[in-house]
Amino acid sequence: MIERIRKSELALHGAIVFGGVALANILAYLFYMLIGRLGGVVTYGVVASLLSAVLVLSAPAIVVQLIVARLAADLAARRDLAALRKLSDIATLWTSGVATVLVAIALIARNAVAAFFNLTDSTPIVICALSFAFLTVVFAQRGIFQGSQRFGDLSASVTIDGATKVVVGVPLVTVLGASGALIGVLASQILAFAYSMIAFRARFGTVRAPLALDRRLIRRVVSHVGLGQLTFTVLMFYDVPLIKHAFDARSAGLYASAALVGRALLAATSFVPTLVMPKATSRVAAGRSPLPLLGAAVAIAALAVAVALLAGLVVPRLLVTLLAGRAFGDAAPLVLPYLVASSALSLAIVVGSYKMGLHRYDFVVPALVVAIIEIIAFASWHPTLLAAITDLLVGHLGVLCTTLLRLNAPANVIGNAGLAAAGGD
Repeated sequence: MIERIRKSELALHGAIVFGGVALANILAYLFYMLIGRLGGVVTYGVVASLLSAVLVLSAPAIVVQLIVARLAADLAARRDLAALRKLSDIATLWTSGVATVLVAIALIARNAVAAFFNLTDSTPIVICALSFAFLTVVFAQRGIFQGSQRFGDLSASVTIDGATKVVVGVPLVTVLGASGALIGVLASQILAFAYSMIAFRARFGTVRAPLALDRRLIRRVVSHVGLGQLTFTVLMFYDVPLIKHAFDARSAGLYASAALVGRALLAATSFVPTLVMPKATSRVAAGRSPLPLLGAAVAIAALAVAVALLAGLVVPRLLVTLLAGRAFGDAAPLVLPYLVASSALSLAIVVGSYKMGLHRYDFVVPALVVAIIEIIAFASWHPTLLAAITDLLVGHLGVLCTTLLRLNAPANVIGNAGLAAAGGD
């Protein structure tokens, strides 16, 4: 059994992705922990809410990452490096152009955005806008690494991201406050972008093959994968900015610290869907059943969920103060319910990624409908922080149920991969 595990490609790739993602997440939570300790509750609330808003607005880019990964997986299955290099160029150039336009709009509206977050200085908004530009491109670039199963490069990218935040952002928060922490985030995205450009040349060479697009299939992948991933991404981050807008600074900081614990669980399991989607595609292409992969993925995620829920039940204050600092101890009653909500979303993402790898999108529209209802309820009724988390919990459980629909249905096998090289070597 040990020899089979040692030789397993899934185990090897799982170890690489888990190691990289785990290290990146440790660095990310070290960043937040030190920001909370050095900056205090109010500064932490500003940083957490603005970065959550950036991630919500980057949801389309995260969607693009998964779409690019889905397309790259088909090219990687044919070992077409020239086509992969062309796809990497397309992903980088198109996202760069779109991000530039959106950043210009954000800079024009910076004062209004600052007012929405109850800020008197628009400098943090400017820094976040620039970070957003690079983050948008980096997400798409990581889709190339994910789909082509270059998991070492994917792990390196997220590790560079996390390390730079700590090295640059933490020292600057003591000097520049929230703006200093956000400068660290900007620097992390610039370095991750530079790494991707170097890695593309090293892994895929300089030859580009023109791509012939099966537009019908591309539209199907974009619409279904796009909606599915957009739903998951928005559900992960939308709540903290709304709480920052609706509650006082201290309450928003306490809520953000409880959300940090929940996101730690999502981060701990994030390597599972990263592996599941391309692995499910390759198994079906090879004529193998993907069900054992689903079983292993759910088991790994469920183990992490069980450990997190036990800790949230027994030592909630320890969890939140360990991650955010002693000043956030009053958030302890929020930790367990937030962890339950995050558990449901974590499992939903794993199952949804598996289905998307099989071109099965039956859950996408029901999940989107449930998510819309959840967000409307959350924004409309939140007399207390605990009531807001209850809305979150019910909605996330509903989304999980939608992913379990027709779980044993056969894969939709696509004869045409959707991308074909037209010429080139």
